[in-house]
Amino acid sequence: MQLYNHFPLVTILLPMVIALVMSLVNDEKTARYITTAAEAVLALLSAILLVIMLNAQVGTFTYTMGSFPAPWGNELRAGPFEAAVSCAFAIVMLFAINGGALDTVRDIKKEKVKYYYLMINLLTASLMALVYTNDIFTGYVFIEINTLAACIIVAVKDSGETIKATIKYMSMSILGSALFLLSTIILYSITGHLLMEPAHRVIGELAATGRYIVPLVMTLVLYMISVSVKSALFPFHSWLPDAHGYATTTSSAVLSSLVLKGYIILLIKLVTRVYGIDVISMLGIMPVLFALGLLAMIMGSIIAMIQKDIKRMIAYSTIAHIGYIFMGIGLNTPAGYAAASFHVIAHAFTKSMLFISAGALINTVGSKNISDMTGAARKDKIAGAAFLAGALSLIGIPLFAGFPSKFYLANAAMQSSGGTWIAIVFLALSTFLNAIYYVPVLYKLYSNNGSQILKARASQAHGIKTAFTASAPALICLLAANIALGVFYVPLINALEQGFTWLA
Repeated sequence: MQLYNHFPLVTILLPMVIALVMSLVNDEKTARYITTAAEAVLALLSAILLVIMLNAQVGTFTYTMGSFPAPWGNELRAGPFEAAVSCAFAIVMLFAINGGALDTVRDIKKEKVKYYYLMINLLTASLMALVYTNDIFTGYVFIEINTLAACIIVAVKDSGETIKATIKYMSMSILGSALFLLSTIILYSITGHLLMEPAHRVIGELAATGRYIVPLVMTLVLYMISVSVKSALFPFHSWLPDAHGYATTTSSAVLSSLVLKGYIILLIKLVTRVYGIDVISMLGIMPVLFALGLLAMIMGSIIAMIQKDIKRMIAYSTIAHIGYIFMGIGLNTPAGYAAASFHVIAHAFTKSMLFISAGALINTVGSKNISDMTGAARKDKIAGAAFLAGALSLIGIPLFAGFPSKFYLANAAMQSSGGTWIAIVFLALSTFLNAIYYVPVLYKLYSNNGSQILKARASQAHGIKTAFTASAPALICLLAANIALGVFYVPLINALEQGFTWLA
């Protein structure tokens, strides 16, 4: 066994160990520095693994945990797909932690900050487990860890709004988790397996003989509803705007860019590696997911247009872009899955940058109300530039990550046997709607006529300077990453496509 074979396990265990260390730390800076160092190590290990997998003759390997063989033992599985996603997740988490550091100190009581970073590390561990797990029940276990940690990082701000948002979030998450567990129980009773490959073989045999088709359809439907609820696919989105809008900056960035995506990555693995594309086509469920994705693309944008709170507007934008991902999955083709996965990564970098820049701009004007943010981008130029780049990316302007993402989704739709033209029409309409609600906000942020709130705050130079310097390094890195994804996107999409040749 080569040294790199241990990397997937290390990416899960390291943040879990760091989470334990957090209980011994006494100050915020030490907790953040240790967590940042851990995220950097995870990103490095994932990047090394990605390079090795792309150059390997066999592009995947299975890591058996413990001495128990399949089907009883627990396994991890790694390939280009998993390595690319885990690397992106670790990098985004690193920048989200540091970009929102000022708000973390301001919004969270001093004695709770170390426990906040404890939860961030547990979130990281759960995300890595969802990416690498080869066991369905292990996926469920880490879904629960992910959910609990995510709810806590919302509630830790300890305001009336965040408590209400957490209760709503927890209620919906419990429903989603229960459906996932119920589906796993039914699938286990049918196949006798929890590991993905053995379950896939049995499902293929059952589909070929026509046995247990109705229970198989039920398990797939339950999995899809579960992940739709937990990732806020319209119309299961009601919990998201409050949870993301009222949380502290780092929490908003992590929830929108990473937590939602972890569930989706697990769904992609379930669909392609447990059921298989051919069986999924036979069961005939994907057109429903495709239609829900199209609906989310439009409804999320329409609701975002009427928001007055900048963070809630960005949250509703997330709902629209979750629709893009589900539309790609709903095509049920290798090209569709690769395009959806690219959008997962592009949106993670973009949305994290938007929430962090919005947090910095809010600090500049002292208000989340869009009408009070006139000229804010002129005061904090880096936050303004990052927000501009993020908005242009989500609209789909060339040179930013959102453009190749939408291009590959459109290209996947063109290659699909069904839903081609309707997907193209909805992509174009959603892009137009994205512009309708982002362009007026950009105009206000860069307007010469400063609002009264901004003028009143402008004299508090020290406070503005602190907000500026705290978020600037992370925003610069995220901006550079966004442009890199928008220009040098071919290697990443090739890695994802290569990953999907080995994934199924």
